[in-house]
Amino acid sequence: MRIALITEFYYPHLGGVTEHVHYLAEEFRRRGHAVTIITSHMGAERDGDPFVRRVGHSCVLLSNGSFARITIGWRLGRTIETLLKEGRFDIVHVHGALAPTLGLVAPAAAHRLDIPVVATFHSWFKRSLGYRAFRRPLQRRLDRIAAKIAVSEPAVRALSRYFQADWEIIPNGVSTEVFHPNGRQPTDALSEKPRLLFLGRLDPRNGLGTVLKAIPAIVERYPNAELVVAGDGPLRPLYERQGRRPGCNVRFVGRVYEERTDYYAGSDLYVCATNRASFGITLLEAMACRTPIVASDITGFRELVDGGDEAVLVQADDPAAWARTVIGLIGDPARRAAMGEAGLKKATGYSWSSIAARVLQTYERVLR
Repeated sequence: MRIALITEFYYPHLGGVTEHVHYLAEEFRRRGHAVTIITSHMGAERDGDPFVRRVGHSCVLLSNGSFARITIGWRLGRTIETLLKEGRFDIVHVHGALAPTLGLVAPAAAHRLDIPVVATFHSWFKRSLGYRAFRRPLQRRLDRIAAKIAVSEPAVRALSRYFQADWEIIPNGVSTEVFHPNGRQPTDALSEKPRLLFLGRLDPRNGLGTVLKAIPAIVERYPNAELVVAGDGPLRPLYERQGRRPGCNVRFVGRVYEERTDYYAGSDLYVCATNRASFGITLLEAMACRTPIVASDITGFRELVDGGDEAVLVQADDPAAWARTVIGLIGDPARRAAMGEAGLKKATGYSWSSIAARVLQTYERVLR
C-alpha cells in the first residue's frame, strides 16, 4: 500500500503529533508499505530523509494555549496535488484535518485526484470560535473524509460540539523499544538526591510555572532534590528567572530527543502539570520507562490513567497540592515502585505495532 501522511507538525518540531506520525510511519514501513510524510519547511530540519517531502514554510502562532503551526506558501494546494499524483498514493492520511493550512488544502487536493482521505484528530479544546463560525462549510469537508479517527474520547467530545460524524477512537502509542527502564531503583531517591523531571515545550498550557512554584516547599523538605527541565520555547527566559529564586534547585537542559529515555528512566518522578491535553503521550513514555507520574487532573489524562496505580492526579494550578504530593511520594519508595510497575504494564498495551494494525484495518475498510 502507498500511504501519504500529511501533518503540520514534524521534526524538528517536537510534540505528540510529530511522535505519532513518525512511529506510525516506521511501523508501516516495517510491514512493507511505502510511506511518505508531507509537511512544511521549518528551518534546521534534518536533510536527506527520502521519506519526507516539504512544502511552503511553517509559521508559529499561539493557539489553544500552546504554540501551533500553519504552513504558508504560493499554490500550496497545487503543489500537494502534484506530490500526490507523482506518488500514486492509495490513501492520504491527514493529521489535524479541518485546521489550517495543510489540514484543509491536502484533503481538497486528494479529492481532486479521487484518493480516499483518512483523518486523525489530536486536539482537545473547550471551544473553537473558528469551528463555530465556519461549522457548515467545515461539516461539508468532514463529510467527504472517508474515515474519522480521534485519539481519545475527550477529543471526540470536543469535536462533537460542532460536527456530526462516525468517530473511531485509535489512541496514541509508545515505542517500548525506545523507552524502557535503565535500572534506577525507587530507593535511590533517598540514598542519593531525589530527581524530578519536567519534559515538554515551554508554553503556557504545559504548566511549568505551577511546578516551579511548588519546588521551594519540596527543596525545604528534601534539600538536595533537583528538578530537571527538558524542553525549550519562547517562555524559557521567564521560567529560568523563576527557577533562580531562593529555595529552588532547577536545571534547564534545553531540547532533548534521543536522550529522553535516559531522562525519564533516571528520574524518580515525572511531573506533568499540563492544563490542556487530549491524551498524554509523555505519560506513556514515562510509564514505559517505569517512572512513576504526578500529573494534572484533566480530562485527557484522566481517561488514560483511568484509576490506575501508575500516576497520582493533582489539580493543575495548585502548587501547594503538587508540593504535598511530590514530598509524600519521594518518602514512599514502595509506592513509587508499585506505580512504576503498573505503568510499565499499561505501556505494553499501547505498542505502535498494535496501534498501526488498527489504523491499517481502517485503511483497508476505506479502500474496500
